[in-house]
Amino acid sequence: MHKQNQLLLQCGLFLLIASLCGCKTVKQARQAQSDADRLPGETTVKAAEAGLTDAHPYALTNLEQIALQYHPSILLARQAVESARLQCHLIRAGRLPQISASATYSRSTHNVQGSPSSTGTLGSKGGSLGLDLLLYDFGKLDAQDRQALEALIAAEQQYLTTKLEVAYTVRTAFFELHRSAELCRVACESEKQYAQHLDEARVMVQVGARRQYDVTKAEVDWGNAALAVITASNTLITTQAQLNRTLGLSEYPAYTVREDAMQPRPDTDVSALMSCARENDPALAVLHARARAASSYVDQTIAELYPDLSLGSSLSLSGRDFPLMWNFSWALSMAQNVFDGYRKTDRIRIAVTQLRIARANVADAEQTLYLNLVSAVAESKSARKRFEIAKMVERQATENRDIVNEQFRVGISSSIERTDAQVAVTQAQADVVRARYDEQTSQARIARLIGEPVTP
Repeated sequence: MHKQNQLLLQCGLFLLIASLCGCKTVKQARQAQSDADRLPGETTVKAAEAGLTDAHPYALTNLEQIALQYHPSILLARQAVESARLQCHLIRAGRLPQISASATYSRSTHNVQGSPSSTGTLGSKGGSLGLDLLLYDFGKLDAQDRQALEALIAAEQQYLTTKLEVAYTVRTAFFELHRSAELCRVACESEKQYAQHLDEARVMVQVGARRQYDVTKAEVDWGNAALAVITASNTLITTQAQLNRTLGLSEYPAYTVREDAMQPRPDTDVSALMSCARENDPALAVLHARARAASSYVDQTIAELYPDLSLGSSLSLSGRDFPLMWNFSWALSMAQNVFDGYRKTDRIRIAVTQLRIARANVADAEQTLYLNLVSAVAESKSARKRFEIAKMVERQATENRDIVNEQFRVGISSSIERTDAQVAVTQAQADVVRARYDEQTSQARIARLIGEPVTP
């Protein structure tokens, strides 16, 4: 009787311990539901929380670090890694035994037909302990484990891909902001020149050196230049907002960025860059992991043709009074579906098609990557040459504008020639700005394509 009580007590304690083991997980889940326990990326960060102030200008690397910490896509990718890791734990749990325990106590009446009814109750006690263990499944669980592991690898590589994408969007937005700021400066300088032309034309008309047409022409030129300033200013505001979005902000804080540039790449050989991309690009690694997972799925579907071998056992106690009656049972089972309408063989064929699709995706991605590298390298070289030519044209256009302005003042050149000279200077200055930042953008694109690591 004492042993029976001990066994029932042990079953109860086992149930209590099993319940307590989940308390920490439940507490963490409840904390995750609360608004006070949100991770960076779950809410839109404030500029002050991200450390953005107008105290000093920010370099490109500073903005990359802010984006890598607060952009929502980073959290999404990180949580996908955690989900894949937990999925691995779930798959591997299939190798462990499942133990169940129960303890019961009940009271009930035992009235029967033909006997006086009674409200008295009799007590009944019971308890059980069960165990189930998978012994052998011809490799199905191993194949699932390999698939889960490859899914984890793919999630980790996708996380790195997301970091590269976030850094790339920050870089392109950063250079677009500088491009817009420089073009706005060019537009403002052009407006000043046209305003000066207008003042000179008015003075020269007053002294009789020019016609009213020259004033009208100067007013039109100045008006067009003023419109160009408004357009450039609006573009600057938009690019600043785009940069803020890449940082994970939904406000327009007051901060400045300093002039920064990508380090020039000494090796622009496409074959060398492609080799580097095959080793470092996490997007390719994701596709390779999916191809390996598809191969493991083929193994799983083949293993499903064979039966499962499992072991089960249970120990139970029951009775109204002590000592309780005990019973022990165990069973070795093997289950096999004899005919399922060719479902299993069709799943094998489907798995093979998925494997071939995964491999084709790898090949397609490599070919697309090579094409993009060729394009990015060509854009970089072209931008560098356009920058050199644009600088030369800018010097010549500036000299020509100065000459035409002097000729206009002495009555040799017309107002049309003066406008053409100023337009040429403005266009040359804009071409210099565009070429400079086109090269920076193409360098950022090359770094993204080859999977160049970014700062954490």
